[in-house]
Amino acid sequence: MDLLNKPKKLPKLKTLKNKLDKTFNLYIRLRDKKCILSNKKDHLQCSHYYDYMQTPSLRWDERNAHAMTNKIHYKHHHGKAADYAHWMYEKYGMEFMEQLYIDSKKPFIATREYYIEKIEYFQNKIDKLGKAGKYGKT
Repeated sequence: MDLLNKPKKLPKLKTLKNKLDKTFNLYIRLRDKKCILSNKKDHLQCSHYYDYMQTPSLRWDERNAHAMTNKIHYKHHHGKAADYAHWMYEKYGMEFMEQLYIDSKKPFIATREYYIEKIEYFQNKIDKLGKAGKYGKT
């Protein structure tokens, strides 16, 4: 066996998924720059309108994610979802909301190629926005 020509080990799907989560979340915080509901700039997190565990087809969909402070993000997931819904409707309109709902029902299976493509896509968007700043690097 030739050890010098040993095939390179591919990253595990879980590793790629985690990398995509970090890259996507950073991009959303950089894109929005402040909480969509409070306009505060500190303690930002990436919040999903449709829960990403229940709607995997929208997990890395830019239309479904926005920056929120950690406190508002917590409230969104614990009884104050109407505030986010109202903001989404006011910002994007009913047609957008209906399309997002339709897209939330689509079947979805991520492949290694999908993860790699999306990581590169969002990393390029981060690079275009400039430095990662206080939100860290992917």
